[in-house]
Amino acid sequence: MKSAPLKRFIDQEIIVNFDDNIKLADDGVSTVCSHCSETLGDAHGDPLAHALRLERKSSELGPGIRADPGLFTDREIVLRQRFCPKCLAVLATEVVPQDEGKLRSWKVFG
Repeated sequence: MKSAPLKRFIDQEIIVNFDDNIKLADDGVSTVCSHCSETLGDAHGDPLAHALRLERKSSELGPGIRADPGLFTDREIVLRQRFCPKCLAVLATEVVPQDEGKLRSWKVFG
């Protein structure tokens, strides 16, 4: 994800895109999918609260992940992803130790 919001001005209206897949809704509070406008969460709380979640073992990641995580850590490594519940666009992806708990979170405001 990009670290800073991008702003575009269209017909006197400000559209805030957090990345290519998530934007601020017209209400100024909700986050929505950029592809289908499905509500994903709340910019003041959890922007991806309604997103679908998937977790898989790192061994299932395919040929791009070749090294055995056991060579670098004693912790099990997993792939975590969040998807739009309507169009299934991938919203967030991370490869992390499984014991880190939930997907790392971010807030837009406050």
